[in-house]
Amino acid sequence: MVTAYLLMNVKTGAETNIVDSLKKDKAVKDITIVYGVYDLVMRLEVKTMNELESFILNMRKNKDIEQTSTLISTSGN
Repeated sequence: MVTAYLLMNVKTGAETNIVDSLKKDKAVKDITIVYGVYDLVMRLEVKTMNELESFILNMRKNKDIEQTSTLISTSGN
């Protein structure tokens, strides 16, 4: 199992729509709007690194997501 945290910057006003959209994916375990350098923080769990790559590449197709940073956890939950 691969656990990753994605930090995202999104277009102003798109936060809620992005959260609602991403929550539908079973890989997304938690997602929240935050204040500071990033707009959203998401935790996801997938079976393989290939699944993680596919998720991220697909997610980045959303034009309202401006920037992402991915942190891959080194320890189990």
